[in-house]
Amino acid sequence: MVNPGTLESFVVRIWLEGEPGNTPTWRGHVQHVQGEEERYFQSLSELKEFLELISDVPLPVGDQAQPNG
Repeated sequence: MVNPGTLESFVVRIWLEGEPGNTPTWRGHVQHVQGEEERYFQSLSELKEFLELISDVPLPVGDQAQPNG
């Protein structure tokens, strides 16, 4: 679990897979630098689930970022 006010780092790699003529698929890998947790993902919702699991904090739903303060 990540404590509020602490800085955490993640390494995220995203790439495109597929054969010419077929619809490409985005894939990715995320690693929590301070811990040993890592996961491959095939959608942004899977990345979101990983971040929520590590932080124990739900991320906002929707496309709009919420301004601070």
